[in-house]
Amino acid sequence: MIRSAAPTPEIRPRSRSISRRNWLASIAGTAGLALAPRFTAATPAASASRPAPFINHCHIAAKKFGRDTSGRPHVGTVGDLQETLADAGVAGAVVFAPFVAQEGRDPNEWLVHTLASHPNLVGFAAIDPKHPDAARRVRDCAAMKLKGIKIHPPVMKTALNDPACRPFFAAAEELRLPVVCHTGAHGWYLKHYLPLLLDDIARDHPKLPILIEHVGGMALFDQALSVLMNHKQTTYAGYTMETGPTGRFPESGLRAEQIRTLRDVAGPARIVYGHGYPWNSDNRRALRDDLAEIRAWGLPAEETDLVLGGNLRRLIGG
Repeated sequence: MIRSAAPTPEIRPRSRSISRRNWLASIAGTAGLALAPRFTAATPAASASRPAPFINHCHIAAKKFGRDTSGRPHVGTVGDLQETLADAGVAGAVVFAPFVAQEGRDPNEWLVHTLASHPNLVGFAAIDPKHPDAARRVRDCAAMKLKGIKIHPPVMKTALNDPACRPFFAAAEELRLPVVCHTGAHGWYLKHYLPLLLDDIARDHPKLPILIEHVGGMALFDQALSVLMNHKQTTYAGYTMETGPTGRFPESGLRAEQIRTLRDVAGPARIVYGHGYPWNSDNRRALRDDLAEIRAWGLPAEETDLVLGGNLRRLIGG
């Protein structure tokens, strides 16, 4: 939930002697980025029969940022994220590219290089759907082995129903790249990013996986739920920052009865837990609290495992 954005710089091959596709693939190859999360000996151990959680919705940058007030010096960096995951016994995470350039690099290219030595982290691109080159950027990011795309309409100032976005969604559907879309009140014109607008996108692109992040928040929950009910095969509830006392944005939260409704209507096979790192006042405590809350839902063990990583692994091919 980074609060500022800038147009993504165009990625250009460094040499005309090789094709753009080969050059992009070489970035991923040199970086050693995996097609799916590889869990190594350093990964927190799970029980013999239960997988360790694998979580969604983490942001990183080159320098400290976020809302954490715990005093840790490098909050928002990949190193602090790894320590946060290890503290809670989490195996890995999906990490979003920043919305602005990092260390002089295009954000998506920077993410590929940053995650090269972190095989338990899986990168998702950040792309503005209305950008004239958005469809090409989708293909470029797929060539770099990024496994999905995060869009944030109010930060990107992008209306979901803008016709300029159509090539972006078509390209993501063609490549079966999950699109994670922020929903919920976030300070821009609500009419441009109401969750209900995702109904048209899901209908126009029936093979496109869509994660409805924050499930609309408490104010727009019913709209998000209606889309989940209308598109049972391709839409998922992004259960990110919905509860807990650890300094969450109130507009992202859900009431207890909404959480029960979500469990009953969407079901555990379509709920994907996300942490919202580093936008918690204490990220480590928030992660531990979230895991405890979901484990206390009273679901069978195998359904809890779906919410805490099984659904996400399936979406990214892991």
